[in-house]
Amino acid sequence: MKTKSFIFSIRDNGFTMVELLVVIIILVMLTAIAIPSYVIIKNKSRETATKMEMNNMAKALEIYISEKQTYPSGDDFPDVLIATGIIANFTGNDAWGTPYHYTFNSINSYIFKSFGINHMNGGNDDITFVNGIMTENGAYPD
Repeated sequence: MKTKSFIFSIRDNGFTMVELLVVIIILVMLTAIAIPSYVIIKNKSRETATKMEMNNMAKALEIYISEKQTYPSGDDFPDVLIATGIIANFTGNDAWGTPYHYTFNSINSYIFKSFGINHMNGGNDDITFVNGIMTENGAYPD
């Protein structure tokens, strides 16, 4: 009795150029989707951290005015708040590394501002507190 034998073609181990190109294209597409999402999430988290720090500073300023009946002048800010023990530490920079901008307008008025993602005054990304109230809330509103 005769048995049938099948002869399989022997193929070199490895990948063809087409298979490698398909894998590279898939990786490029996944990267193109992931990087913008990562940048947005990173900027949202930095903005949230800046808002929280600014909110804490606005509360400290409200405590200070309740004790001294005036806001600290631009020259005294934030040193006087640290010296009086109202706040323990303050970096002076937002989460993007840009210094906060504090303007003392009068005894009963101040503006406390972060210039946001673009590091410049103006645009739709600034975070501003005026007399303890957030008036501009950045590029990613809650």
